[in-house]
Amino acid sequence: MASSVAESKPESDSRSANISIEGICTTNGMENAKLFVFILLISVLACSLFTTLHKSRYRYTAEYSNGLNYQTHYFMDNLSPTDSYSVVDYNCPAITPDTNLFPVKRKTERSKRSLSFPTDYRTSVVEIINPQSYYNICDNIAIRIQAKGANGSMKAYGGDYFRIKLFTEKPGYYAVGPDYFFDYENGTYVALFTLRWTGTVRVNAKLVHPSEAVEILNRTTEGSASTVFTFYGEFKTQASDGKIYSENVTCGVAPFKPPMCNESAKHTHGPWFCKKPTHKHLSCADWTTISINPDSRKKLQSTLNKQELEVFKSTKVQLNTSSLPLIEVQVGGGSLNHRTALPFCTLSPVPSTIKPSGYFANNSWQPLTCGVKHCDKHQFETCLKGKSVHIYGDSTGRQMYEYLEDNENCDSVMSHEYLKYCVKKNQSIHFGFHGPPVRGSQIISVDKLRYVAEQIDDLEGGPEVIIILSIWAHFGVPDGTFYRDRLQAIKGAVGRLWQRSPETKVIVRSANTREHAIGGFILISSDWIALQGEKTLRGVFSQDKRFSFLDVWDMTLVQQSKDAIHPLKTTLVQIMDYLLTMICL
Repeated sequence: MASSVAESKPESDSRSANISIEGICTTNGMENAKLFVFILLISVLACSLFTTLHKSRYRYTAEYSNGLNYQTHYFMDNLSPTDSYSVVDYNCPAITPDTNLFPVKRKTERSKRSLSFPTDYRTSVVEIINPQSYYNICDNIAIRIQAKGANGSMKAYGGDYFRIKLFTEKPGYYAVGPDYFFDYENGTYVALFTLRWTGTVRVNAKLVHPSEAVEILNRTTEGSASTVFTFYGEFKTQASDGKIYSENVTCGVAPFKPPMCNESAKHTHGPWFCKKPTHKHLSCADWTTISINPDSRKKLQSTLNKQELEVFKSTKVQLNTSSLPLIEVQVGGGSLNHRTALPFCTLSPVPSTIKPSGYFANNSWQPLTCGVKHCDKHQFETCLKGKSVHIYGDSTGRQMYEYLEDNENCDSVMSHEYLKYCVKKNQSIHFGFHGPPVRGSQIISVDKLRYVAEQIDDLEGGPEVIIILSIWAHFGVPDGTFYRDRLQAIKGAVGRLWQRSPETKVIVRSANTREHAIGGFILISSDWIALQGEKTLRGVFSQDKRFSFLDVWDMTLVQQSKDAIHPLKTTLVQIMDYLLTMICL
């Protein structure tokens, strides 16, 4: 039943060109074929004339799509930050799936998921629904995944975590995720795409986690890791006789049995507890450093039995798509008659849900509704002149800070791993790490870690002050409310700042995909865990439209580079160009 439902087509006139193509493939289609060839020749001549007429003013760079819209970028030779329009949009109609395509809302009971029959990437099947010899720009295409077990038997339930994209590698990299991805909860999945560039397009599909692993991860988000993944805290003091006393104890976000030290920062939702030092000269006021408990990863792994650990041995594995027919895409008949200009990207609110926000075209990231300007060093310096940029959060925020610092000639620099700043005439850049928990392997002085809400409370703000929040990578534990409460505390601090300086700009950076470790650590570092946190982040900040958004998640889902907690340079450049376009244009 699901297969026949999945083959239903959206009711749209955007496939009228394809109807003509299907006519050519019939026995009596010779007249249609002649007409099609004639129209194609006229289209080619029109494209050639259009390019020639505009060559003196525009430099063609790439073909893009506005998510559900097809675009082509033309950058003016002398483009300046004051130019308000950057792209030409082909205005493809949005995908409106037939209502029969939407799955019935049902979930497989946990008890029916079998660890002895996990989804297997080697036997699962990817296929194009109703493949055609060639497609036009703006056509829609449906890709089906049929999940199967190791013996080739079809799965009877859903919940697998797949990633799927369309891509072209040469001459430049093009890639896009699906507009819709349906899980029919019976082992069948359907992805709907809009075709957005010409040439040969291929399908890439990965099994990130089988549903059986997702069920275990879901258990983790309910709090099972909070007492297992712990930290060390050093308590240290110097007695009146000059002798130094110190002791390492276990610390974490969950309370311990008494006696313990409550080191929580309640007004910033920073729950933090340590076992009380046993030495008589040490008190709870002597907490000085924090570091990760090196045994935590082993303890996490010990929460999995042998069968559970087996389903995490392979992650992000490629499904076989080598037998799929190539997707050949050409310019459609009337596309050139529906061009509209799109503006450069500006600050926009945080969306409440996760949905496609852009795609790669000719190696560059193109958001769905606006254009990104790729800055040279001079434009970069002009952009930040007179501004004060404050980045708070984890090491993904620090990576952004370091990118900015590398492109500035700072007069004064402070460079500590958890506290950095770069100052020059009329401008400054600052980075501050968030408060515990911190998963780094280093021993960190407590005075170098301040809760983000506390740091924002110290800011004066102003129209040239920009705050960037990148807070996600260390918050995979302990439960669903912990991260939300921390974000709410930060949101409250920003609200107080806006009362002092309502013109202060605040940008929330999304999470990104990352490399997966094999073993217990994946329980708190999987992309699936990050995805759940991303839903929480958007849910918190989308409630106030004054918060702006930098969507990195969608970009890293389809990037050409390998996944990394700190995106590789080719992706980082796209992230920063996107950010600077929003700030400066």
